Amino acid sequence: MQGILYAFAGTCFTFGVTVLGALNVFAAKEKTDHRMEALTLGFAGGVMIAASVWSLLIPGMERANELGQISYLVIPPGFLAGVGALLLADRLIQKRSVGKVRKSAKMLVLAITAHNIPEGMAVGLAFALAVAEPENEALLSGAVALTIGIGIQNYPEGTAVALPLIREGMSKRRAFLIGSMSAVVEPVSGVLAALSAHSMRPAMPLLLALAAGAMIYVVVQELIPEAHLDEEDKSGTLGFIAGFIVMMILDVALS
Repeated sequence: MQGILYAFAGTCFTFGVTVLGALNVFAAKEKTDHRMEALTLGFAGGVMIAASVWSLLIPGMERANELGQISYLVIPPGFLAGVGALLLADRLIQKRSVGKVRKSAKMLVLAITAHNIPEGMAVGLAFALAVAEPENEALLSGAVALTIGIGIQNYPEGTAVALPLIREGMSKRRAFLIGSMSAVVEPVSGVLAALSAHSMRPAMPLLLALAAGAMIYVVVQELIPEAHLDEEDKSGTLGFIAGFIVMMILDVALS
């Protein structure tokens, strides 16, 4: 029970930081020019690519090695499963897309949400294992460090989800709500992971790779093309570089 409570508290913290990141929409202009739109999309893409590499793929390989799995046989199938899931979601969204919000924005929200599920599970598992082995103090300190690291990483992600929604004509309040709710899956997945810690642990490398595949698919298919509609404008490229550097620094410094 204690592990579940810790998992819930930790993932509520990571969810709360996402909410803080989404609050940035209230400081943004509702009507942005083309350069600002490209900059925003590029930034979101940079954040997602860096998170895919340092928050998902590399930890997934390390976790696979720790579990005695062959990482290069586990990670590629998981990655392809993530791509396949987004291909299916892409087709469904195209068929059922209604309203003002374009497919790219919907895919962005979906990918970030999918990315938050294994993050919540990682926090839940970390606290469950720490409580199961109280004599090993390093496990608890590691769980706390992991929670803080994921929380800080979630700040730019909350912003990256919410800001593009404004350019679609969505109200700031609704964009904030959707940006915030993209991380509500973290407490849910964290508690579920803590409840089934021993059975879920072997699947973590696969789930991390799946989330990475989903995110990279969205960046390549949706965000980069839309950030470069004007071939002469370099705002999308500069935004991508900025987002990549910010997320890379956070991931490496807090890993």
